[in-house]
Amino acid sequence: MNWKFIALPILAVVGIVASVYTVAKQNAALPSPPPVVPPVTSPYGDRVSGSGLVEPSSELIELGAPVSGLIEEVMVKEGQRVVKGDPLFIIDRRALTAQALGAEARMLAAEARLEQSRSLPKPETLKQAQARADQMRAAVRDAQGRLDRLRAIGEAGAMSHNELPTREFDLANAQSKSAEADANLEFVRKGTYPEDLRVIAADVATAKAEVGMIRTELDRCIARAPIDAEILRIDARPGQYAAAGPGAKTQMTLGDLDPLYIRVDIDELDAWRFSDKGKAIASLRGGRQASFPVTFVRRVPLVLPKKTLSGENAERIDTRVLQVIYQFVDPKVPVAPGQLLDVFIESAGDAGAPDPVVTPAAAPQVVPTPAAAGTAQSTPPANGN
Repeated sequence: MNWKFIALPILAVVGIVASVYTVAKQNAALPSPPPVVPPVTSPYGDRVSGSGLVEPSSELIELGAPVSGLIEEVMVKEGQRVVKGDPLFIIDRRALTAQALGAEARMLAAEARLEQSRSLPKPETLKQAQARADQMRAAVRDAQGRLDRLRAIGEAGAMSHNELPTREFDLANAQSKSAEADANLEFVRKGTYPEDLRVIAADVATAKAEVGMIRTELDRCIARAPIDAEILRIDARPGQYAAAGPGAKTQMTLGDLDPLYIRVDIDELDAWRFSDKGKAIASLRGGRQASFPVTFVRRVPLVLPKKTLSGENAERIDTRVLQVIYQFVDPKVPVAPGQLLDVFIESAGDAGAPDPVVTPAAAPQVVPTPAAAGTAQSTPPANGN
C-alpha cells in the first residue's frame, strides 16, 4: 500500500484548516476600548442641537486703517480694555502736519486783513487826508487871488494878453485837485465798504475751512475705539504699511466681552423644531466635560448659508442655518471668543410640526366620442331589465 496517496491529502486538508483558522483569528473584531472622554450627551429628550460660536455681545469689530500710510505707533496691547474714543494706533502724519502749518498761516493772514479793514479809518490816515484837502483849498484860494489881481491890473491897461489864460488854467487845476482831495477825505472817513468786508470775510472762511479739513485728516490718522471694548487681536506693527478701503487688511479686532454671547447654527431641517421658550445649555469640547446654561437673546431673521464647521465627517456643508443668539448666565464662564461649543436646546416637540396636507387624487374624466355614446345607449342592462 502506497502511504503517500493517503498522507498527502491529509496534509493538504490540515493545511487548509490551519489557514482558515489563522485568517479567521486575525480578522476577528477587536473589542473597542472605552473612550478616553465620554461623548457629550443632551439632558433633554426631545432637543435641537447645533454648533455654537462664542462671540462678544457687540459682535466682532474688525478695525481697519482709516487712511493709507505707514503705521507710526501702536498704543494698545492684546487683552487691554479700552474706552470709546481711546487711540489705538496712529498713521504717519508728517506730510499733513506740514500742510496744516501752511493753511494756518494763510488763515491768520486772512483774519488780519479782516481786522485791518474793520479798523478803518485810522486816525493818522484821516488826518493826512484832511490836511491834503485843506492844502488844496488853500491852493484854490491862492490861484483865485492871482487871477483877480491880474484882471485888476488888466483893467488899467498893464495886463499881458498871454498871462490871463495861464492864471485861469492854474485856478482850474487847483479846483480839480481840491475836489479830488475832498473825495479822498470822504472815502477815508467812510472806512471799508460792507461789500469789501464780505469779500474779505469769505476769504477768512475759506482759509478756516482748509485748516479744518487738514485737521480732520490729521485726526483720521488716529484709529480710535468705536465702543467700550477689549482688544482681541492686533495685526498692526510700527513701520508696517496699512492700506485703507474695501478689501484692505484688518489691523485690529475688538469687542465687548461683558457679557459673552454664543451664536448657534441650527440646521434648516430642524429650524421648525426650535423654540425660544426652551431651555438651553452649551457644552465644552475636548477633555473637560462641562456645561453652562444659556438664555435666549434674539434670533437672526434671515436664514444664512452655513459657515461655522464642526469638522465631523457626516457634517453637511451645503446647507443653510438659522442663527440664534444666546447669552451665558454665568459671566465668568471659562470660554474665549471664537471657541466652538455644542449647544443643546429643548425642542418645541411634535406639537409645532405642521399637519401634512393631503391632496386627493382626481378621478380621470373620460369624454366619450359620438360613436361610443351611441353604443352605450343601445347596450341593454346586464341584469336583463
